[in-house]
Amino acid sequence: MSDLARKSAGSLAPGASGDTPSAVRGRSRAVASMTGALAVVIVIAAGTAAGLWFLPFIAGLAAGLTLRYRPLRVVLPVTVAVAVAGWALPLAWQAGRGEPVGATARAVAALAGLPAYAALVVGVTLLVAAIQAVTGVWLARAVRGRGPARAG
Repeated sequence: MSDLARKSAGSLAPGASGDTPSAVRGRSRAVASMTGALAVVIVIAAGTAAGLWFLPFIAGLAAGLTLRYRPLRVVLPVTVAVAVAGWALPLAWQAGRGEPVGATARAVAALAGLPAYAALVVGVTLLVAAIQAVTGVWLARAVRGRGPARAG
């Protein structure tokens, strides 16, 4: 049996495949981060369905405060993705249930003097969620700062 077959035939327990403790810890952090992001998406989606349109801003504010030592190149894309997904989920749910999301979007576009394309209005709607998230991160970083510089 080859080395690769022996490694993959082992247990799925941490460290069973010869992983170092730091690799297991890194995987655990990644799973925790993805679970947290999914929880925030669900909270934003539920809040959006209930009319709490400002939750992407709150999520950005929380991310900016709690992740102040992380670089912005990591914090911003994740926060924007979570906020946009949180707003897109109720829209997709409503469209999937047969509600007239597209017709409403076309009517809004006509009232705003835009071309009557539903995708344009939905895209602008999701852009508003992204702008709220970025504004929340920016405000948190501006008020709290990055904190003391870490050595290393």
